[in-house]
Amino acid sequence: MIRSVGKLGPLKVAGLVLWRLRWDVVSVLAVAAALIPVPDPTQIEYAASVLSVLGIGASVFIGFRNTIAYNRWWEARTLWGNVIINSRATHNGLSSVDSGAPEMAPILDRMRRRQVRYAWQLAAELRGVAPVEGVTDLTPEDPADASAVDLMAGQAVDIQKLSADGSIDNQARVMLMSVNTALVSAQSGLERIRNEPIPLPYDIFIRAVAWFFAIMAFSRLDGSAHPFAGIAIGLLLMIVFIAAERIGHFIEQPMSNTIFDIAMYRFCGVITGNLLGAGHPLAQPREGPRATVWM
Repeated sequence: MIRSVGKLGPLKVAGLVLWRLRWDVVSVLAVAAALIPVPDPTQIEYAASVLSVLGIGASVFIGFRNTIAYNRWWEARTLWGNVIINSRATHNGLSSVDSGAPEMAPILDRMRRRQVRYAWQLAAELRGVAPVEGVTDLTPEDPADASAVDLMAGQAVDIQKLSADGSIDNQARVMLMSVNTALVSAQSGLERIRNEPIPLPYDIFIRAVAWFFAIMAFSRLDGSAHPFAGIAIGLLLMIVFIAAERIGHFIEQPMSNTIFDIAMYRFCGVITGNLLGAGHPLAQPREGPRATVWM
């Protein structure tokens, strides 16, 4: 997640975004260079009116697509908020059922450690990367290759064991399982966002519309009475439209292991601190407070 920090924050953010758009900017410059010597075919009557209508259409399509993309990003952020809330609820629920009996202590401790591992494992799976160092060591009782689903199933097994041993009553069991179910629901929502992107034909169509309008607008401006100013304005217009479309594409994938991700590791660090203490190694931020990018 990109953040603006300090006086130079906006410049750093702009630099990161431009670097992510570098190939698109190169493509714009290449297309513009190819169009400059070509005679302008759009200098016909009513061309300006047609271009205006095309610009309105392109703006509507790009704006609609970017709204959808931001909604996907915000939904993912909200679902991760649910993971944090229900992880804290798990910790509170375990504290509420703890009778101090010696036989309960190792199970409750394991469930807390497993809950933390679950959060880190979920973040790694959503990004398609290996878990960070030290995550699998949280619960040596579980297989090293256990998935997030396996870890939640392990939590359910431990709840059943507490109930079977008479350590908790049925009401406590229902309480703990309701939190478990809420976590599984949030995970399913996050997996849906990751696995079901905006349909490819629609994505291609929006990109084609943006490029078509950008090329047509540059062609018109290139043939204006002030060629140098027209070229400069045309280039700026092309970059703005192409960048707007590309940024929408980037943020519609909020768990793609890029700078446009939501800060999942930060969320996992918060969960670790809540359940295992602020001094735990995994609870320490992976970036400094003045970092421009949080992962």
